[in-house]
Amino acid sequence: MKPRRSLFASATLLLLALPLACAAATPVYRTFGDWVVACDNGARCEAIGMHYAYPQLVLRLVLEGGPTAEPALTLESDAPVDPRGLRLDGARFAAAALVQPGEGMQTIGRDGAQARAFLEAIRNGAQLQAGTGEDAPTASLTGLSAALLLIDETQGRLDTVTALRRRGPLPAARVPAAPVLPAPVPPVPAPPLGEDEAQALIARVRLQAAPEVVREDCFVDPAEAFDAAGALDGDEALVMLECWRGAYQSSSLLFRTRRDGSGTAMRLRLPLPAHVEGERRVVDAFTNVDFSAGHLSHMAKGRGIADCGESASWTYDGRDFRLQRYHLLDRCRGGAPGEWPALWRSRGD
Repeated sequence: MKPRRSLFASATLLLLALPLACAAATPVYRTFGDWVVACDNGARCEAIGMHYAYPQLVLRLVLEGGPTAEPALTLESDAPVDPRGLRLDGARFAAAALVQPGEGMQTIGRDGAQARAFLEAIRNGAQLQAGTGEDAPTASLTGLSAALLLIDETQGRLDTVTALRRRGPLPAARVPAAPVLPAPVPPVPAPPLGEDEAQALIARVRLQAAPEVVREDCFVDPAEAFDAAGALDGDEALVMLECWRGAYQSSSLLFRTRRDGSGTAMRLRLPLPAHVEGERRVVDAFTNVDFSAGHLSHMAKGRGIADCGESASWTYDGRDFRLQRYHLLDRCRGGAPGEWPALWRSRGD
Protein backbone atom coordinates (compact mmCIF):
# COMPACT_ATOMS: atom_id res chain seq x y z
CA MET A 1 0.00 0.00 0.00
CA LYS A 2 1.20 3.46 -0.80
CA PRO A 3 2.60 4.75 2.54
CA ARG A 4 1.95 8.43 1.83
CA ARG A 5 -1.83 8.20 2.15
CA SER A 6 -2.93 4.61 2.72
CA LEU A 7 -3.31 4.93 6.50
CA PHE A 8 -3.75 8.50 7.69
CA ALA A 9 -2.51 10.28 4.55
CA SER A 10 0.40 11.31 6.77
CA ALA A 11 2.51 9.69 9.46
CA THR A 12 1.64 12.48 11.86
CA LEU A 13 -1.80 14.04 12.25
CA LEU A 14 -2.17 17.11 14.43
CA LEU A 15 -4.81 19.77 14.90
CA LEU A 16 -3.95 23.32 15.88
CA ALA A 17 -4.83 24.52 19.37
CA LEU A 18 -7.72 26.94 19.17
CA PRO A 19 -9.33 29.77 21.18
CA LEU A 20 -9.95 29.40 24.88
CA ALA A 21 -13.73 29.65 25.03
CA CYS A 22 -15.68 26.61 23.94
CA ALA A 23 -18.32 28.76 22.21
CA ALA A 24 -16.33 28.51 18.95
CA ALA A 25 -16.96 24.73 18.92
CA THR A 26 -13.75 24.22 16.97
CA PRO A 27 -12.04 20.85 17.46
CA VAL A 28 -8.69 20.69 19.25
CA TYR A 29 -6.14 17.87 19.03
CA ARG A 30 -2.79 18.08 20.84
CA THR A 31 -0.16 15.81 22.31
CA PHE A 32 1.83 16.44 25.47
CA GLY A 33 4.46 13.86 26.31
CA ASP A 34 2.58 10.56 26.57
CA TRP A 35 -0.87 12.18 26.58
CA VAL A 36 -3.26 12.97 23.75
CA VAL A 37 -6.05 15.55 24.16
CA ALA A 38 -9.01 15.73 21.77
CA CYS A 39 -11.91 18.17 22.15
CA ASP A 40 -14.77 17.98 19.66
CA ASN A 41 -17.29 20.42 18.18
CA GLY A 42 -19.51 19.97 21.23
CA ALA A 43 -16.64 20.86 23.60
CA ARG A 44 -16.43 17.30 24.92
CA CYS A 45 -12.78 16.67 25.77
CA GLU A 46 -11.01 13.35 26.05
CA ALA A 47 -7.47 12.87 27.34
CA ILE A 48 -5.67 9.54 26.99
CA GLY A 49 -2.37 8.59 28.61
CA MET A 50 -0.41 5.90 26.73
CA HIS A 51 3.21 4.99 26.29
CA TYR A 52 5.29 2.42 24.45
CA ALA A 53 6.03 0.07 27.36
CA TYR A 54 4.25 -3.29 27.66
CA PRO A 55 2.31 -4.24 29.64
CA GLN A 56 0.75 -0.85 30.16
CA LEU A 57 -2.09 0.87 31.90
CA VAL A 58 -4.18 3.34 29.90
CA LEU A 59 -5.72 6.28 31.72
CA ARG A 60 -8.71 7.86 29.97
CA LEU A 61 -10.44 11.07 31.05
CA VAL A 62 -13.69 12.34 29.51
CA LEU A 63 -15.25 15.70 30.37
CA GLU A 64 -18.25 17.24 28.65
CA GLY A 65 -18.42 20.98 28.10
CA GLY A 66 -20.54 23.26 30.23
CA PRO A 67 -20.63 24.42 33.87
CA THR A 68 -22.28 21.33 35.40
CA ALA A 69 -20.20 18.63 33.69
CA GLU A 70 -18.13 16.30 35.87
CA PRO A 71 -15.07 14.29 34.79
CA ALA A 72 -15.22 10.55 34.19
CA LEU A 73 -11.93 8.73 34.68
CA THR A 74 -11.10 5.11 33.83
CA LEU A 75 -8.10 2.81 34.07
CA GLU A 76 -7.73 0.24 31.28
CA SER A 77 -5.57 -2.86 31.47
CA ASP A 78 -5.41 -6.45 30.22
CA ALA A 79 -6.05 -7.73 33.73
CA PRO A 80 -7.97 -6.31 36.72
CA VAL A 81 -5.96 -3.85 38.79
CA ASP A 82 -5.95 -4.29 42.56
CA PRO A 83 -6.05 -0.77 44.04
CA ARG A 84 -3.93 -1.97 46.95
CA GLY A 85 -1.08 -2.66 44.52
CA LEU A 86 -1.09 0.70 42.76
CA ARG A 87 2.09 2.74 43.16
CA LEU A 88 2.77 6.36 42.27
CA ASP A 89 6.47 6.71 41.43
CA GLY A 90 7.08 3.57 43.44
CA ALA A 91 5.18 4.61 46.57
CA ARG A 92 1.71 3.87 47.89
CA PHE A 93 -0.77 6.75 47.76
CA ALA A 94 -4.13 7.19 49.40
CA ALA A 95 -6.10 8.04 46.26
CA ALA A 96 -5.41 4.55 44.85
CA ALA A 97 -8.38 3.35 46.89
CA LEU A 98 -10.66 5.26 44.52
CA VAL A 99 -10.17 2.67 41.75
CA GLN A 100 -13.35 0.59 41.57
CA PRO A 101 -13.16 -3.22 41.23
CA GLY A 102 -13.72 -4.55 37.72
CA GLU A 103 -12.12 -6.10 34.64
CA GLY A 104 -10.58 -4.49 31.57
CA MET A 105 -11.85 -0.95 32.14
CA GLN A 106 -12.11 0.10 35.78
CA THR A 107 -13.81 3.29 36.91
CA ILE A 108 -11.86 5.67 39.12
CA GLY A 109 -14.07 7.33 41.70
CA ARG A 110 -17.81 7.03 42.26
CA ASP A 111 -18.41 10.62 41.16
CA GLY A 112 -16.72 13.64 39.63
CA ALA A 113 -15.32 14.84 42.94
CA GLN A 114 -13.47 11.57 43.48
CA ALA A 115 -12.19 11.58 39.90
CA ARG A 116 -10.83 15.09 40.50
CA ALA A 117 -9.20 13.95 43.73
CA PHE A 118 -7.41 11.13 41.90
CA LEU A 119 -6.19 13.49 39.17
CA GLU A 120 -4.97 15.95 41.79
CA ALA A 121 -3.01 13.17 43.49
CA ILE A 122 -1.22 11.95 40.34
CA ARG A 123 -0.89 14.95 38.05
CA ASN A 124 2.65 15.87 39.16
CA GLY A 125 3.89 12.27 39.15
CA ALA A 126 5.93 10.44 36.53
CA GLN A 127 4.51 6.90 36.56
CA LEU A 128 1.54 4.96 37.83
CA GLN A 129 2.21 1.24 38.28
CA ALA A 130 0.02 -1.74 39.11
CA GLY A 131 2.49 -3.50 41.38
CA THR A 132 6.25 -3.36 41.60
CA GLY A 133 9.12 -4.43 39.38
CA GLU A 134 9.99 -3.92 35.73
CA ASP A 135 7.11 -6.08 34.48
CA ALA A 136 4.39 -4.22 36.37
CA PRO A 137 1.77 -2.62 34.06
CA THR A 138 2.60 1.09 33.86
CA ALA A 139 0.89 4.33 32.89
CA SER A 140 3.02 7.32 32.02
CA LEU A 141 1.95 10.61 33.61
CA THR A 142 4.31 12.70 31.50
CA GLY A 143 2.17 15.42 29.94
CA LEU A 144 -0.88 14.92 32.15
CA SER A 145 -0.67 18.31 33.82
CA ALA A 146 -0.43 20.11 30.46
CA ALA A 147 -3.31 18.02 29.11
CA LEU A 148 -5.54 19.07 32.01
CA LEU A 149 -4.62 22.71 31.48
CA LEU A 150 -5.54 22.53 27.79
CA ILE A 151 -8.96 21.12 28.69
CA ASP A 152 -9.47 23.98 31.14
CA GLU A 153 -8.53 26.48 28.44
CA THR A 154 -10.64 24.91 25.71
CA GLN A 155 -13.76 24.58 27.85
CA GLY A 156 -13.39 28.01 29.47
CA ARG A 157 -12.78 26.62 32.98
CA LEU A 158 -9.61 28.54 33.88
CA ASP A 159 -9.70 29.99 37.41
CA THR A 160 -13.17 28.57 38.10
CA VAL A 161 -14.11 26.06 40.77
CA THR A 162 -14.67 23.49 37.98
CA ALA A 163 -11.10 23.59 36.58
CA LEU A 164 -9.05 20.40 36.43
CA ARG A 165 -5.64 22.05 36.59
CA ARG A 166 -5.88 25.81 37.26
CA ARG A 167 -8.64 26.03 39.80
CA GLY A 168 -9.71 29.38 41.19
CA PRO A 169 -12.50 31.20 42.99
CA LEU A 170 -14.70 32.01 40.01
CA PRO A 171 -18.13 30.33 40.07
CA ALA A 172 -19.14 27.49 37.76
CA ALA A 173 -21.57 29.86 36.06
CA ARG A 174 -18.58 31.52 34.36
CA VAL A 175 -18.00 28.35 32.29
CA PRO A 176 -19.61 28.66 28.82
CA ALA A 177 -22.44 26.30 27.95
CA ALA A 178 -21.54 23.43 25.65
CA PRO A 179 -22.31 24.21 21.99
CA VAL A 180 -25.32 22.55 20.41
CA LEU A 181 -24.29 19.72 18.11
CA PRO A 182 -25.45 19.88 14.49
CA ALA A 183 -28.50 17.84 13.56
CA PRO A 184 -27.90 14.71 11.47
CA VAL A 185 -28.32 15.32 7.75
CA PRO A 186 -31.07 13.22 6.14
CA PRO A 187 -29.95 11.48 2.95
CA VAL A 188 -31.45 12.40 -0.39
CA PRO A 189 -33.57 9.65 -1.99
CA ALA A 190 -31.90 8.45 -5.18
CA PRO A 191 -33.01 5.99 -7.87
CA PRO A 192 -30.51 3.09 -7.56
CA LEU A 193 -28.03 2.27 -10.28
CA GLY A 194 -28.61 -0.86 -12.29
CA GLU A 195 -25.70 -3.26 -12.63
CA ASP A 196 -25.12 -2.41 -16.30
CA GLU A 197 -25.32 1.33 -15.57
CA ALA A 198 -22.84 1.00 -12.69
CA GLN A 199 -20.33 -0.98 -14.77
CA ALA A 200 -20.58 1.50 -17.65
CA LEU A 201 -19.92 4.43 -15.30
CA ILE A 202 -16.93 2.66 -13.72
CA ALA A 203 -15.43 1.95 -17.15
CA ARG A 204 -16.01 5.55 -18.25
CA VAL A 205 -14.45 7.04 -15.12
CA ARG A 206 -11.52 4.61 -15.31
CA LEU A 207 -10.81 5.97 -18.78
CA GLN A 208 -11.24 9.64 -17.83
CA ALA A 209 -9.24 9.31 -14.60
CA ALA A 210 -6.33 7.38 -16.10
CA PRO A 211 -3.87 10.32 -15.85
CA GLU A 212 -4.84 10.92 -12.21
CA VAL A 213 -4.48 7.23 -11.40
CA VAL A 214 -0.95 7.38 -12.81
CA ARG A 215 -0.12 10.54 -10.81
CA GLU A 216 -1.28 8.85 -7.62
CA ASP A 217 0.89 5.77 -8.30
CA CYS A 218 -2.10 3.46 -7.99
CA PHE A 219 -0.84 -0.09 -8.24
CA VAL A 220 -4.02 -2.20 -8.08
CA ASP A 221 -4.63 -3.81 -11.47
CA PRO A 222 -7.94 -2.42 -12.81
CA ALA A 223 -8.90 -5.96 -13.83
CA GLU A 224 -8.65 -7.04 -10.19
CA ALA A 225 -9.75 -3.82 -8.50
CA PHE A 226 -12.76 -3.68 -6.19
CA ASP A 227 -14.34 -0.75 -7.99
CA ALA A 228 -17.89 0.32 -7.20
CA ALA A 229 -20.51 2.93 -8.07
CA GLY A 230 -23.57 4.26 -6.28
CA ALA A 231 -26.30 6.79 -7.00
CA LEU A 232 -26.04 10.25 -5.46
CA ASP A 233 -29.36 11.39 -6.89
CA GLY A 234 -31.23 11.13 -10.17
CA ASP A 235 -28.50 13.03 -12.04
CA GLU A 236 -25.18 12.08 -10.42
CA ALA A 237 -23.33 9.02 -9.23
CA LEU A 238 -20.28 8.35 -7.07
CA VAL A 239 -17.61 6.08 -8.55
CA MET A 240 -14.95 4.47 -6.35
CA LEU A 241 -11.75 3.26 -8.02
CA GLU A 242 -9.51 1.07 -5.87
CA CYS A 243 -6.00 2.46 -5.95
CA TRP A 244 -3.84 0.83 -3.24
CA ARG A 245 -4.24 -2.42 -1.31
CA GLY A 246 -2.43 -3.70 1.76
CA ALA A 247 -2.63 -6.54 4.22
CA TYR A 248 -5.69 -5.30 6.09
CA GLN A 249 -7.17 -2.39 4.13
CA SER A 250 -7.32 -0.67 0.78
CA SER A 251 -7.76 2.90 -0.41
CA SER A 252 -9.78 4.29 -3.31
CA LEU A 253 -10.03 7.46 -5.36
CA LEU A 254 -13.58 8.80 -5.56
CA PHE A 255 -15.23 10.69 -8.41
CA ARG A 256 -18.56 12.39 -8.96
CA THR A 257 -19.92 11.84 -12.46
CA ARG A 258 -23.09 12.41 -14.47
CA ARG A 259 -25.29 9.34 -14.73
CA ASP A 260 -26.10 10.09 -18.37
CA GLY A 261 -22.41 9.85 -19.31
CA SER A 262 -21.95 13.53 -20.14
CA GLY A 263 -19.26 15.84 -18.80
CA THR A 264 -16.05 15.06 -16.96
CA ALA A 265 -15.81 13.11 -13.70
CA MET A 266 -14.66 15.26 -10.77
CA ARG A 267 -12.35 13.98 -8.03
CA LEU A 268 -13.94 14.03 -4.56
CA ARG A 269 -11.88 15.69 -1.85
CA LEU A 270 -13.48 16.30 1.54
CA PRO A 271 -12.01 18.66 4.18
CA LEU A 272 -11.94 17.67 7.83
CA PRO A 273 -11.69 19.83 10.98
CA ALA A 274 -8.01 18.94 11.31
CA HIS A 275 -4.61 20.19 10.30
CA VAL A 276 -1.66 18.11 9.09
CA GLU A 277 1.69 19.78 9.66
CA GLY A 278 0.01 23.18 9.56
CA GLU A 279 -2.24 22.43 6.58
CA ARG A 280 -5.97 21.67 6.55
CA ARG A 281 -6.66 17.95 6.66
CA VAL A 282 -8.40 16.79 3.47
CA VAL A 283 -9.42 13.23 2.65
CA ASP A 284 -8.63 12.57 -0.99
CA ALA A 285 -7.95 8.84 -0.66
CA PHE A 286 -10.75 6.97 1.11
CA THR A 287 -9.74 3.87 3.04
CA ASN A 288 -12.09 0.93 3.58
CA VAL A 289 -14.61 3.11 1.80
CA ASP A 290 -18.32 2.38 1.88
CA PHE A 291 -21.15 4.28 0.20
CA SER A 292 -24.77 3.31 0.64
CA ALA A 293 -28.08 5.23 0.65
CA GLY A 294 -26.33 8.60 0.68
CA HIS A 295 -23.94 7.74 3.52
CA LEU A 296 -20.18 7.71 2.87
CA SER A 297 -17.64 6.30 5.34
CA HIS A 298 -13.85 6.14 5.56
CA MET A 299 -11.82 4.20 8.14
CA ALA A 300 -8.03 4.07 8.05
CA LYS A 301 -6.39 1.85 10.64
CA GLY A 302 -2.88 2.85 11.68
CA ARG A 303 -2.06 -0.84 11.98
CA GLY A 304 -3.94 -4.12 11.86
CA ILE A 305 -5.00 -4.24 15.52
CA ALA A 306 -6.76 -0.87 15.09
CA ASP A 307 -5.32 0.68 18.25
CA CYS A 308 -4.93 3.90 16.25
CA GLY A 309 -6.42 5.39 13.15
CA GLU A 310 -8.90 7.79 11.62
CA SER A 311 -12.57 7.38 10.75
CA ALA A 312 -15.12 9.73 9.26
CA SER A 313 -18.62 9.60 7.83
CA TRP A 314 -20.57 12.02 5.65
CA THR A 315 -24.09 12.27 4.26
CA TYR A 316 -24.92 13.61 0.81
CA ASP A 317 -27.48 16.41 1.15
CA GLY A 318 -28.34 16.80 -2.52
CA ARG A 319 -25.43 19.12 -3.21
CA ASP A 320 -22.47 18.36 -0.96
CA PHE A 321 -21.20 15.75 1.47
CA ARG A 322 -21.79 16.95 5.03
CA LEU A 323 -19.56 15.65 7.82
CA GLN A 324 -21.46 13.66 10.46
CA ARG A 325 -18.68 12.31 12.67
CA TYR A 326 -14.90 12.19 12.81
CA HIS A 327 -12.56 10.24 15.12
CA LEU A 328 -8.78 10.32 15.30
CA LEU A 329 -5.95 8.75 17.28
CA ASP A 330 -2.49 9.07 15.76
CA ARG A 331 -0.58 7.09 18.40
CA CYS A 332 -0.33 3.32 18.01
CA ARG A 333 0.32 2.19 21.56
CA GLY A 334 -1.86 -0.81 22.20
CA GLY A 335 -5.13 0.78 23.30
CA ALA A 336 -8.55 -0.74 22.70
CA PRO A 337 -9.30 -1.33 18.98
CA GLY A 338 -11.30 1.50 17.45
CA GLU A 339 -11.41 3.56 20.66
CA TRP A 340 -10.37 6.78 18.94
CA PRO A 341 -11.41 10.17 20.38
CA ALA A 342 -14.15 12.13 18.65
CA LEU A 343 -13.39 15.44 16.97
CA TRP A 344 -16.78 15.88 15.33
CA ARG A 345 -20.22 14.56 16.32
CA SER A 346 -23.80 15.04 15.24
CA ARG A 347 -26.78 15.29 17.56
CA GLY A 348 -27.61 11.92 19.03
CA ASP A 349 -24.01 10.61 18.96
